[in-house]
Amino acid sequence: MEKLLFQSDDYGISDAVSDGIIKGIKEGIIRNTGLFVNMPSSLRAANMIKDIKGINVGIDINLVAGRPVSDTKLVPHLVDENGHFISSGQRMKNGKILGVNGLEIIFEEDPYVYEETLLETENQVKRFIELMGRKPDYFHPHSLMTNNTERCAIEIAKKYGILRSVDVMKSANIYSIPCDWTPKPFPLADQMNTDVENNFLKALSLSLDHKIGYFICHCGHVDADLLSETTYTLIRTKDLACALSDKVKKFLSDNNIELVTYSDIKGEL
Repeated sequence: MEKLLFQSDDYGISDAVSDGIIKGIKEGIIRNTGLFVNMPSSLRAANMIKDIKGINVGIDINLVAGRPVSDTKLVPHLVDENGHFISSGQRMKNGKILGVNGLEIIFEEDPYVYEETLLETENQVKRFIELMGRKPDYFHPHSLMTNNTERCAIEIAKKYGILRSVDVMKSANIYSIPCDWTPKPFPLADQMNTDVENNFLKALSLSLDHKIGYFICHCGHVDADLLSETTYTLIRTKDLACALSDKVKKFLSDNNIELVTYSDIKGEL
């Protein structure tokens, strides 16, 4: 492996997660992160990261945590009675799942109404531009992909000229490093017992024959705001420890692996 695109998602979901990712950028190997634009901590997160050089900041299109950017009256099928996005767990519990097609979950009836999802997806891109003063470096789905969310992503990414992470993952020149230690659901006891650093090093060592490796994780600290939005919590502290790990840095150095961004590998697609 010559290059590694190391990505930490969910930047801006809470202050603690944002602080952890900033630490992972400044002291560790994170070079790509996606901003949540609809959370109370989004503005603070944007202000902390917008002037950091040498990284890519994309957008994580989030339809499952917090409240929508759009007027809730315009996206009634995306929210619950309190105007909060319906969680991915609830979507999967309520809907009949027929199967999986790549990254997409196939429901008997797609829970994401196309017109509402398209509106919210574009409004989140517009909010990113307001917060960051520029377009996202890349476009990334969060948590749950269906046919309709993918159709909306394709349309809005094309409209704004934004590289989609899904297209990178599908590229024949990019190898998605397997991550088989983060099941859904992921009970807290299992999160506590998971050795992320060792798992990642093993996965890296088995991926050395590929020119460009691609890896996504979810670094961060934990706070009450995070606990109120997701069950994916304690494992973030282990992802962050892995991103800061001297053993991981040494492995990359010993194998002459360069840390890269989406911008760095556009020519490889």
